[in-house]
Amino acid sequence: MKNKGNIIFAMLLALIVIAAIAAMIIFNQKNSADESNTTEETAEIDVSGQPMLGKKDAPVTLVEFGDFLCPACKYYDMEIQPELIKKYVDKGELKMYFVNTPFHGADSLRGAHAAEYIRKNNPDKYWDFHNALFEAQPTTHTEGESWLTADLIKKTAQKIGIKHADKVVAAKEDEAVNHDIDLYKKHNVTQTPTIIIDGKTVSNPLEIKEIEQAIESAKK
Repeated sequence: MKNKGNIIFAMLLALIVIAAIAAMIIFNQKNSADESNTTEETAEIDVSGQPMLGKKDAPVTLVEFGDFLCPACKYYDMEIQPELIKKYVDKGELKMYFVNTPFHGADSLRGAHAAEYIRKNNPDKYWDFHNALFEAQPTTHTEGESWLTADLIKKTAQKIGIKHADKVVAAKEDEAVNHDIDLYKKHNVTQTPTIIIDGKTVSNPLEIKEIEQAIESAKK
């Protein structure tokens, strides 16, 4: 009877161990699935020469592919980015880069050339200009409506204290803008904003919780 009891105990113990292992496998698979739903691997991005927010030695890198004409980009830059700056950039945990992704024709290119001119000639004013262009974007506008005009760029440059505003309007920063275009093509960017964190593309860039989850994962 004693041997029989030992056998039963051993069998129960084995079942418990098997159940625990199965539970761990399911848990790990669920975590992997959650991560794959949030991010997708991409090639390393060359961010040399791109405008940056944060400290160079920050451990996590966020790259935004954006367009000044894009309403979703305005939402990201005006609503989500300030929260990320407070929570991560100001603490030295995250640095951010912006890559011009002019998907909307001549006006997109006009904004990109102007921003690159500011970055090259008045780098300390770049983010002021960047944010001012998004702020100037109309709350509602139809596709194809031209609002990012030469006059708006001039007024925006003057607003942030640029004295040579006419030069900003006439800017032709072909090398920098073409480099950005090559970047978004290389990384198969098809929508704006596209947010990539340490080589992983966030599936929903307008959901701050997904972005924060990707940052926290990259910090580990």
